[in-house]
Amino acid sequence: MKKALLFILIILLMPSFTFGGGLILLDSEGNDITGDTLELTGSPDDDVLKAEVFLFNDTDEEIQVYMKKIEIDILEGTTNIFCWSGSCFPPNVYESPEPLILGPDETSSDDDFYAEYFPNGMEGTTIIDYEFFCEDDSFEAVVVTVVYTTEAPNFAAFPKPNEWGLSVPAPNPAAEHTEISYQLPEGTRSAYLTISNMTGLQVAKTALDTHAGSLIINTSNLQDGVYLYSLIINNSIVSTKKLVIRK
Repeated sequence: MKKALLFILIILLMPSFTFGGGLILLDSEGNDITGDTLELTGSPDDDVLKAEVFLFNDTDEEIQVYMKKIEIDILEGTTNIFCWSGSCFPPNVYESPEPLILGPDETSSDDDFYAEYFPNGMEGTTIIDYEFFCEDDSFEAVVVTVVYTTEAPNFAAFPKPNEWGLSVPAPNPAAEHTEISYQLPEGTRSAYLTISNMTGLQVAKTALDTHAGSLIINTSNLQDGVYLYSLIINNSIVSTKKLVIRK
């Protein structure tokens, strides 16, 4: 009996924890993009490309959310900013100064967070991570990667989305190897599959010389972590996805 009372007393004195799912990131259509990649494509002449991300509090308690901008690969000549809780900040600000407070099962509004990318006439790709975290361990930090790509609209050789394909890796996470399938459009002059780490350093590049196929990629020599693999057709990046290495 004494042991039972002692056990109950210990349980009562333990700190309470939130057993909800945590913070979930959603796109403008309500799809879960937590830990995923959001791809935005436009013209170098566009005024701005806007990345909309909504935050859903999947816990049973109020949480305070902060945001950090992590520039992975920035195209020279472009600028980017983020807007947080109704205010927009200059390019040299990388972290939200104040938290966004979300109640249980609450989703952020349109102006609580979004990011803007200004091509300034430049053609190419910029990759930015947006990490959402707390300071009291009420939920685990989550991240979404946004890939901004601008290409000249008069580039006739650029393939249409339904003319090419790029699969997710299998397995993913990968240990010793993974397989990625691809499909190229007719008239492709050149095509490559590249793998880069999260600092933007390219660690692998393979030429693709058939219309469709698959690659078995040796990952045994890569360190554990998150990588980005890209399909490049006629010198333009048409798709970028995530590959996780875990041994």
